[in-house]
Amino acid sequence: MPLRLLSIGNSFSESVRRQLPAMVAAEGRDLRFANLFIGGCPLRRHAENLAASAADPSFRPYRLGSHGFAPEEAMPTEVDASANELLARGGWDVVTVQQASHESWDYDNYQPFGHAVVEAVRKACPAAEVVIQQTWAYRADDDRLRPGGAWGFGQAGMFERLSDAYDRFAADEGIARQIPTGVAVQLTRVREKAPFVPYETADLARYRWPDLPPQAGDVVGRLGWRRNWDTGEMEIGRDTIHLNARGEYLQALVWFGFLFGVDPTSVSYVSPEVGDADARFLRECARDALAQRA
Repeated sequence: MPLRLLSIGNSFSESVRRQLPAMVAAEGRDLRFANLFIGGCPLRRHAENLAASAADPSFRPYRLGSHGFAPEEAMPTEVDASANELLARGGWDVVTVQQASHESWDYDNYQPFGHAVVEAVRKACPAAEVVIQQTWAYRADDDRLRPGGAWGFGQAGMFERLSDAYDRFAADEGIARQIPTGVAVQLTRVREKAPFVPYETADLARYRWPDLPPQAGDVVGRLGWRRNWDTGEMEIGRDTIHLNARGEYLQALVWFGFLFGVDPTSVSYVSPEVGDADARFLRECARDALAQRA
């Protein structure tokens, strides 16, 4: 029987769809995966959306990404969707929830919204296991985490705070298990032989296309050139919060190991964007993250 998984999330749950389906297929497993997402969507907005769709079924605020559904199951992709409709569909084995990353470190942002979401899931799908995806701390070049940044703490401080908040959320809602993506990300940072070193933001102005500051040594973040359509000039775009190709492979390993009870070091699938030695390193970090949260 296939495992049926529904995520109510944002880009931090959508990213797992980039590597997990290929991994599942390569390892001979069967997964039906649907992700309801809005970029940056916090628990507050998910709760509001559930209430709004209950009052007006035509309100479909999510984009639906899905994988693995047989034709007769009629699960389209990239369409407007309602969480209420997907929950009412039933048959889900696991439903994941998570906080928006920018609010993940402050538990004041979780309730009462998180309770409303979990309650709606349990009411509609009493047989499903509600699971939290623990998200991750941003890369150290995020301006909010730099010395003197708006949040007043660095990367380690963000990780400690979000870990505590997710643990408190799990305890308050009686959620037994978390997918420890954030732990796995932090383990890679501790174990990297040449960890990422933040550049000076002011130095970005001296770079000319196609050169970029060094950005190896982290599974989060991307720098790249893009055209500024207002000025007509090329400029460096920064993403300091999302997983890069290495991070997406790591996330898939953590989810795969969690969902199927498999040691990630036994996974043979390797992302085409990750080298064999690095894949071994990431598999070990995924294994140890799962062991820490077992």
